[in-house]
Amino acid sequence: MTLNRDYLPALGLGITQIMGYGVLYYAYAVLLPKMADPLGLTLSGIFGVLSLALFFGGLMSPVAGILTDRFGGRFVMTGGALIAGLATTTLALVEGRTSLFLSILVIEAAAMFVLYPVAFAAVARLELSVSPQRSITVITLFGGVASTIFWPLTLALHNAVDWRSAWLILGIAYLVICVPLHWLSLGRPERDTSAPKQDTNADWPELIGTERRRGMLWMVTSFLFSGYLMGAIMTLWVTNVQDLGHTAAMAALAGAVIGPFKTVGRFLELLISRNLYPLVTYMLALGLILAGFLTILAVGFTVPGIILAAALYGMGDGIKTIARGTLPLTLFGHKGYGARLGWINSASMAANASAPFAFAYLTQEFGGWISFAAMTAILGAAILFAFFIPDARKIQRSLSNDPA
Repeated sequence: MTLNRDYLPALGLGITQIMGYGVLYYAYAVLLPKMADPLGLTLSGIFGVLSLALFFGGLMSPVAGILTDRFGGRFVMTGGALIAGLATTTLALVEGRTSLFLSILVIEAAAMFVLYPVAFAAVARLELSVSPQRSITVITLFGGVASTIFWPLTLALHNAVDWRSAWLILGIAYLVICVPLHWLSLGRPERDTSAPKQDTNADWPELIGTERRRGMLWMVTSFLFSGYLMGAIMTLWVTNVQDLGHTAAMAALAGAVIGPFKTVGRFLELLISRNLYPLVTYMLALGLILAGFLTILAVGFTVPGIILAAALYGMGDGIKTIARGTLPLTLFGHKGYGARLGWINSASMAANASAPFAFAYLTQEFGGWISFAAMTAILGAAILFAFFIPDARKIQRSLSNDPA
């Protein structure tokens, strides 16, 4: 059995997403709390710096999407990886609030050029026998293990050296692995995005007219609420789980469970994606995440409870990542896909930037359980808004059955 070479771009980008999310996001959860005292900051203070940097860095996402639509992902992702890796090494040199903010700002601005939204848009442009939806799923299969690898790895690095040396090692590793992989993975001919789509299910039409605008409004609103949790979980999972009464090692272990179950969820989605409408996929994902949070609130203080919660959250979040790429593609088409994802991601980043600070404050003042309860309420709002997203299949059937 030989591997279809048209899967190689997705495989290469999958590896870079492990490194990207591991170095440019998950490492904060372990290292920022260690940096707070030496830099003269409180826990909420150092995560407040992160929140500000995430907000301003996220403003670059539309630029990344527009450049990807115009020039393709090869130059965009390679250049972004170079800047992100170099900026990560500067965290080894920070001495206070200002230098920390500037370093993270550049890292997060560069991250907008190398993470999922640009990777999805870049692979969707390539002329491949593999559908963009299938490539997106493959990419996310890899990215799901980022937390599994990088939370324990970053903790081990810190224990072996210190936080400054850990950032230096992480930055160099990112440069060595991701810069060449982006260049090599995206060196394929590109499709004509103005041509009619040929690789999506014929039963999945695009939205048209006023339904198109309504669909964008409710989809983005739901994305904003469901995405608000991402920054909080990635940066505060370890701290919040410890606050429920677990040790740091147990919190890291539970966090490590999230990654494999992201992959489990994405593998299941890969098996059924040909017949599962992306809006259904998105609702399934939110349901699993909700089950995970309810488990935390009910029995998260026990070891089996926190492991089960991590598994449910991981499966849901893994599938949600795919839906955030495939749902806009299905509802609105290939044309302008990169820019569309860029604007959606920018809005999400702008809204989500406050999450690390807000939930760190809740944890600091009221405890981890209250912090998790607030996340559950926000997720409930995301599920409510998702019910208002139009189903283009039903609209098409309604129009085809109209006797006029």
